[in-house]
Amino acid sequence: MKLASEAAYLYVYSKELQKLNRKLKRYSNKAQKHLEKHHQAKTEEKKLHHREKHLRTTLKINKILKKHDLVLSSLRHHYLVFKHALNHEHKLK
Repeated sequence: MKLASEAAYLYVYSKELQKLNRKLKRYSNKAQKHLEKHHQAKTEEKKLHHREKHLRTTLKINKILKKHDLVLSSLRHHYLVFKHALNHEHKLK
């Protein structure tokens, strides 16, 4: 039973990791877009506006990265437990 539950943990954490990777990709594209618009802006107001949007987006990216690290460490932990349970069940070394 432990093997099945660890496999379930691996599945759930891998799906969570995929979701976070999609968010990271989306926000990194947005941050790049805001940075390009900042460089192309003519007035100081527009430059400031796009710079602030870029900063907000990079803060969101940093929050997502912290979650990403937590999920990745949990995934590593459950992978090791799964590997141990698999070896124990099949009496492999």
